[in-house]
Amino acid sequence: MPKRPILYPHPDDHAFLRRTFMLVMLAMFLTVLFFVRNLLLLAFGALLVAVLLTVLAGFLERRLRFSRKLAMTAATLILLGTLGLLGYLFYAEIAFQTEMLSVELPRAWRAMENRLETGPVGRLLLSSLQNRATVTWLTNEAGSILRGSAIVLFNLIIILSAAVYFAADPARYRRGLAMMSPPKWRALTDRTLGEIGVALRLWLVTQSVSMMVMGALFAGGLYLSGVPAWGALGLLGGLAEFIPYVGPIVAMVPAFLLAAAGEGNLWGVFLTYALARVVQANIVTPLVTGRVVSVPPGWYIFLILGAGYVFGTFGLFFAGPLAIVLYTLWVALYSRATLGDEVETPSEYAARRDGNGKTVADAELSAAEVERPLPDRP
Repeated sequence: MPKRPILYPHPDDHAFLRRTFMLVMLAMFLTVLFFVRNLLLLAFGALLVAVLLTVLAGFLERRLRFSRKLAMTAATLILLGTLGLLGYLFYAEIAFQTEMLSVELPRAWRAMENRLETGPVGRLLLSSLQNRATVTWLTNEAGSILRGSAIVLFNLIIILSAAVYFAADPARYRRGLAMMSPPKWRALTDRTLGEIGVALRLWLVTQSVSMMVMGALFAGGLYLSGVPAWGALGLLGGLAEFIPYVGPIVAMVPAFLLAAAGEGNLWGVFLTYALARVVQANIVTPLVTGRVVSVPPGWYIFLILGAGYVFGTFGLFFAGPLAIVLYTLWVALYSRATLGDEVETPSEYAARRDGNGKTVADAELSAAEVERPLPDRP
């Protein structure tokens, strides 16, 4: 019988060494993900656009009886045309009001300075805002925004290009991701990816509707309140709805600053945003988000902060869909598959709201041929 090597582990240590190895590999994997986080964020953005293209193509297939290829081509052209139209409207109409806003805001700030200088607390606040460190920080941030605009444009081109490929054959990429998991978990991985797709699709559609409605409410209210650049502020308010909780608060600041300086009715601005929130809570949200599994607000707040910390300012724009993805993973993989809790997945929740017996995920899984067993490694 050959002699066992001196450094050969004892059989009782095999389980401990295996777990240690798995933890080391997990740590290495998370480290790699951290260093390529910006690339992952671009891929996630491409996934969101691909989901939007899939929704548009599905609508054209159902309503106009288009073939799959024709519907996807038309959806891509519609998306590009919409982006081009928005760009034209921005530069032809909104740009004028934005330029007006850039003139009115400094004037409003000077009027605010005059009011603050009348009291000791106001003078203290002004001195803190006007110190060298604050001015330097504002200058650096302005320069960063200008430099980042070119990067955002380049990233947008990458996202749109990748989204077209993702939307053209989503089942191929989905099955490829499922094949990366161990053989016994591939079916569960594939179903979970389907649930994520359903959740993102429902969230994206309802969020788009909410953004348009809220933007129109803000623009109309600010126009009636006599606030200059009401169109730009309404557009800003609508786009800010994409960032839950944080975005709407930030979007209100310019309008209140203008109204406080006499450029519009302050009470009108207050009523505009207050009534818009009431309409959103009692009419818009029940109508357009009734089929979406809602994420608890506490999760949203910390996920927004976490996205900003990990991905920077650009990550805040994806905090909403990232929260949807993480919550769906929690429900599908941990609560249901690990603990066995009787919790509803996004597709089951949507099916119950629709009143039919078949879940949305079942339809998408069938279309992607996920019922067929995935091939195992030899």
